[in-house]
Amino acid sequence: MVAPVERADPASDSASPAPAPAPAPQAKDTRATGPVAEEVREQAPRIARARAVAVTRTAPSRRLQPGDLVCGVCGEGNPSTRNFCSRCGTSLVEAVKVKEPWWRRFVPRRGPRVVPLEPGAGVGGGKADGKAAAQLAKSRFDLKFLLRQIYRKVRVVGAVAILCAGMVYGAYPPFRSVVNARVQSVKASVTNALGNRLSPIHAVSVTANVSMPGYPPLNAADENTTTYWLAPWSTSREPTLTFTFAHRVTLKQILLRSGAGNAYVQDGRPSELRLVFSNGESFTVTPQDKPQEQPITISHADLITSMQIQVGAVYPGSSGSSVAITEIELFGLTM
Repeated sequence: MVAPVERADPASDSASPAPAPAPAPQAKDTRATGPVAEEVREQAPRIARARAVAVTRTAPSRRLQPGDLVCGVCGEGNPSTRNFCSRCGTSLVEAVKVKEPWWRRFVPRRGPRVVPLEPGAGVGGGKADGKAAAQLAKSRFDLKFLLRQIYRKVRVVGAVAILCAGMVYGAYPPFRSVVNARVQSVKASVTNALGNRLSPIHAVSVTANVSMPGYPPLNAADENTTTYWLAPWSTSREPTLTFTFAHRVTLKQILLRSGAGNAYVQDGRPSELRLVFSNGESFTVTPQDKPQEQPITISHADLITSMQIQVGAVYPGSSGSSVAITEIELFGLTM
């Protein structure tokens, strides 16, 4: 017999409870625990690096010597044999090398005495070493060293003397005048000693700012004692002769004949002549009141191309106010 199949009750099927839904996640109370820390991820190991230490540049701890290397980072002075700074360890490739002051070259210095060993002398305190030590300890006269010391001291003293003399020369005019006069005197003595004979100097042109009619300025340089240059005399307009040369000359002497050749006392004669040269120098002479020629030595007329002779004062003549010059001859050195 077949057993009867039981049929399910539809009411019971619909009344069976459905599975409960998953509970909703509750928000965590962060008021007490604070923010949730981030999850730390796994990281690869890293090489630890040393922290850079700030280095402050300060003064060197030792006295710097010529040739020392000054570190550019900390300022420490290092011997020239070092490659890295003894304070901060920085490379000394770009370090500044201490230079020797210029004045140290004038200070006498002497290095260590070196005594050559005899042939066959070895190291180890032999008999030869004892002789070398005895020679080193023995004091002896060194002429070459003495002369070198004297030369260095004289050089230092001479340099200081020249420096002081230059300062006094520039700041004290009387001393400058004395030195210039002495130099000119020595120069003249040397010139005469060398046998440089003075030769006549002739101008290519002779002009004047004022002249009397019939008495041109060329009469004063024509080497003719029967003619003369005559000009009116006035303090407001001093008569002036201008000599122009074809090339540079150096004048040393003037032969002057004052007054008119045939009537000496009739016209005035120069009692003061100012010589103005083209090189910017000047020279003043005071002629005597006599008809004979007067040799006058002059200076400062070196390498000139022209010269002015200004009549600054006169010996008065017997008639009128004028000045006369018979002849002016020039002597010197030509280039």
